Amino acid sequence: MNKNFAQGQSPSSTMPEPPGAMPSSRPGFVEIFGFQVPTSNYYLHRGHAWAVIEDKSRVRVGLDDFSQKILGPADELQLPDVGKEYYQDHVVMSVVRQGHKAVVLAPVDGVVEEINPQVRQQPRLIHDDPYGAGWLYKVRPTNLNLNLDNMFYGDTTVAWIDQESHRLLSLLETSVGLTLPSGGEIIDDVYGHYPQLGWRRLVQEFLFKRDWKKRY
Repeated sequence: MNKNFAQGQSPSSTMPEPPGAMPSSRPGFVEIFGFQVPTSNYYLHRGHAWAVIEDKSRVRVGLDDFSQKILGPADELQLPDVGKEYYQDHVVMSVVRQGHKAVVLAPVDGVVEEINPQVRQQPRLIHDDPYGAGWLYKVRPTNLNLNLDNMFYGDTTVAWIDQESHRLLSLLETSVGLTLPSGGEIIDDVYGHYPQLGWRRLVQEFLFKRDWKKRY
């Protein structure tokens, strides 16, 4: 992970917001090129899953707005098994759209205790409300402090999503000739509008790079 960002630290006032960051109507969030980015409470994993600490024995997990605006609404979710232990950076579940699968890496170690029944019935919820009703599952963490040190939080999240946004903009420009106007927002459902980018390419660029090393 990029060591230029001090993962796992609380937001500070020393890091200026990127030029693309705008105030959000949602408290605790900013917008970067149209992406909703949390500035508190949410820890983000490099595979674009998030984790929120509900109490010392429970962590809620979901997928961020960046991933959902890239992949678009899911047709199906292959959710983790309740009672099974998963580990940070290992595949925990999958998102499926039009027969294409995107694996999701676990943001923290732990035993899955609960699956969100709403997303099982309505997979689209993770796209429409990724930080709210579209949460995925809850886990009893087993190595939380070390896991959080490997994640983005606060200002580091904002800086990282800004970096990810520019990588996506570069991909759009080189692959489909799309240049975002000054002050513009990246369109929702990037894959749906520009399938020529390739599902597999988008997944491997942003959710599961093959050169990422598992930490366990």
